[in-house]
Amino acid sequence: MYLPAILMASVIFIAFATAIITLSLSNVKMANLHNRKITSMSIAEAGINYYLWHLSHDNEDYCDGQSCVGSVEYGPYTHNYTDQSGNSLGTYELYITPPTVGDSTVRVKSIGKVNGSSPRRTVIAELGMPSFSKYTLLVNNSELWVGSGETIDGSVFINHSGVKNDGVISHDTSSTEETYHSDMFGTDLAGINGNGTFSGAKLFPVPVIDFNKLDVDIRTIRDEAKDDGEGDYYDSSGSKGYHLILGANQYELRRVTRSSTSEYTITKETNIGSYDYPPEGIIFLEDHVWVEGTINGKQITILAADPEANQSQRKRIVISNNLKYTSYDGTDKIGLITQTDILLPRNAPSTLEIDAAMIAKNGQIKINSYCTPSQTCNNDHKTRIKVYGSMAHNTGLAWTYDYGGKWSGYQYTETVIDEHNVLNPPPKFPLTGTYAILSWREE
Repeated sequence: MYLPAILMASVIFIAFATAIITLSLSNVKMANLHNRKITSMSIAEAGINYYLWHLSHDNEDYCDGQSCVGSVEYGPYTHNYTDQSGNSLGTYELYITPPTVGDSTVRVKSIGKVNGSSPRRTVIAELGMPSFSKYTLLVNNSELWVGSGETIDGSVFINHSGVKNDGVISHDTSSTEETYHSDMFGTDLAGINGNGTFSGAKLFPVPVIDFNKLDVDIRTIRDEAKDDGEGDYYDSSGSKGYHLILGANQYELRRVTRSSTSEYTITKETNIGSYDYPPEGIIFLEDHVWVEGTINGKQITILAADPEANQSQRKRIVISNNLKYTSYDGTDKIGLITQTDILLPRNAPSTLEIDAAMIAKNGQIKINSYCTPSQTCNNDHKTRIKVYGSMAHNTGLAWTYDYGGKWSGYQYTETVIDEHNVLNPPPKFPLTGTYAILSWREE
């Protein structure tokens, strides 16, 4: 009478055990598949990291040191992925898309695969070198104080000094110094300090951004424009400099024959001609330059420099009137690079807008103090200046001067980062370091 019960129990036990074993095997298979997927992702990521390393050693090689296969996208370039013992775990295939004109990013697609397994994982990353236009303010050899009520929209970077923020900095703040001596406040301070609002990270100490490499960049751009035709090149004006007036489709070039050396105003000039913008986007002038105007759908970088000049003969840029974009969606870009100062003349408009990424390699970006404390200064009261872009300078930035009840310059100032220039700066705008991963996603 017990036999049927025993048989029934045995059947139930066997069925239950079979289910347990089947489930266990299924779980093992799922775990193995999951592990292979994780491993294939690690292999794909290794491909991105490899090409980041490769570009740091040869930043213009987009074909993995081999023949360029393909057209818009080069590849595939296949590499083995091994463990620490040298055993092959799988492969990654690389497809590389080089930068386009006006862009500085390299797109790398890496497909990771485990040996003997079908799952593949694909990672796409944009690699690029941050440019000088990444920072709203990039200050070399000078401390920065952001006063109460002041707002900097964007990132700030200070070389060889520090920043005291009692206002608002909306993005990251970086300093190369752990501490610095503040001449403004007469004491030693932390590299980044103050009671203001830091909306981004406080990063210090960080590596120095090398301003000296700008000399090499300027010379290289000059030689490419002058000798290789990669841009418009103009030798010395033979007079006081050039006046460059930017238009929608062409720019007008004039020779300045008389100017005020103390107020940086043009008093006499002659017309040279009107020209189409060069496709490379470079206008290089080996003389002082006055610039103004409005562009439409253009991306240009203007350089005023003489790489062979001694210190007293280095060139400057004067922004003589509004310098503006028509569109603010990244299609319009202006870069200004000079060896010394970027200045405003005494007769600059009371309300002024500057849309540009600017570098004053050895100088300041400023309006001069055109009156003295003993004067009334009423004729030098200006209303508002707005900079949409970025400013990198060596020794200072000044839009307003306060003489204790008397003042000159601009009463209200506004500085806004052009986010479109952070990853895609104006043509051939100098870069600040080595390649980094700018964005990452799985396909």
